[in-house]
Amino acid sequence: MKHLSDHKNYKLIIGSLCLLICALLFNHWTPYASDDYSYMFNFSDGSRITSLGQIFQSLAEHYMHYGNGRIVSHFFVMLFLIGSKSVFNIVNAVFFVLFVISIYKVTSRNKKFSLLLFFAIPTLLWLYMPAYGQIFLWLDGSINYMWSYLFALTYLFVYIGLIRNRILLDKKWKMILFCIFTFLFGNYSENVSFSVIFIGFILLCIVMYQRKNWKSYFTYVLPVVCGAIGYLLLLLSPSGSAKFSENLSLPLIFKNAVEIFTEYYNTCRIPLIFFFVLLGIALYYKLDKKEILISLAFFFISVIASGMLVIASYLPERSLANGIVFLIIGIVQLLQLLRSNTRLECVSLCVCIYLIVGSLMSYWEGSYDIYRVHKEQVVRDTTIESAVSAGDTVIGVPIITSTTKYCCKYGLLDMNGEDSDDPFPNAYIAKYYGLDKIYVIYPDNSGQ
Repeated sequence: MKHLSDHKNYKLIIGSLCLLICALLFNHWTPYASDDYSYMFNFSDGSRITSLGQIFQSLAEHYMHYGNGRIVSHFFVMLFLIGSKSVFNIVNAVFFVLFVISIYKVTSRNKKFSLLLFFAIPTLLWLYMPAYGQIFLWLDGSINYMWSYLFALTYLFVYIGLIRNRILLDKKWKMILFCIFTFLFGNYSENVSFSVIFIGFILLCIVMYQRKNWKSYFTYVLPVVCGAIGYLLLLLSPSGSAKFSENLSLPLIFKNAVEIFTEYYNTCRIPLIFFFVLLGIALYYKLDKKEILISLAFFFISVIASGMLVIASYLPERSLANGIVFLIIGIVQLLQLLRSNTRLECVSLCVCIYLIVGSLMSYWEGSYDIYRVHKEQVVRDTTIESAVSAGDTVIGVPIITSTTKYCCKYGLLDMNGEDSDDPFPNAYIAKYYGLDKIYVIYPDNSGQ
């Protein structure tokens, strides 16, 4: 038994190290972009943030007057923008690996470790997550999106554990720490926090009903309440509530719902096919009902997280990732479930092989695009530094564009042209480099 456990850990370590090396490279090649520059400066007085005290001052102003009430996530954004980006690169790469491991662990039924399935997880994310670079590599995007998924799985471990008859919060101090965690997680993301906490509560209700013993599990309601309080703090921010109220008309909600679920279907049609084919196989062969229930829980998180976008004031491509990521986790859950049946294990492994082999060219194209943008950014930075040294305060630089969703600049505004009336993000980028004005020069020199 010890030999098998060591072999399992050996494969997990090898797989994790491979992922970590790739993640470190991609993060190193990813520059600051768009909102990163604005969060470098104090929303209260416009000064460069260099201390924790300035972060809290800026967060207070941001909560009251800007965008949304995500205090926790934007604290991390401002914190990592104080120092060298290399610190964030390391932390974000480690978090990505932990995210992949968490997906594997939360869907695992203690079967032997499969390196093939382990690598299929980042492959599914690579192939089907929209705006991949914004979600996993961009500093502001990673903290607001990918980190929220990791924290969501941390929360779900507890309630999925109850479904599997595992008690993880067996000490009072563990429950207290988990309540604090869920309060912070509740404030983390409008879509992810609500959908995950809600489905966790539904799983708890199912456990109570099935075991006819609600008293033994009542303490697990406390983290849900703490999460709800954190979420209300986010939702009721003055700036956030104003945006929310603008979207309350029924015709607009219905219109948004049609557009969002149409886009949801078009974006993840193939993952949906994977999910329901695997679900059909699991139901036909009457596999473990608890594991099927867990896969459906991930699916409903996906639907709820996507559905909540009906009240969004705008819909960037990356916002759909909140729903799609949990659909992907549901697929992994079903692949793990098929491995529990000797006759179906081959089906699971064949799907993994299909995904990995079919993605090889996509990996090459995406990696090259990330690297190319990195090299162009290095040239731009050198040009700006030379101009600043020469005393120039107004600079025009060539625009940097991305050709694939794997670069963080894909779908993000690089900079505006010289004649644009919109100060964002040019004004913040100029402050970052110590310039009076910076703008992009388009290839046709039109300035548009």
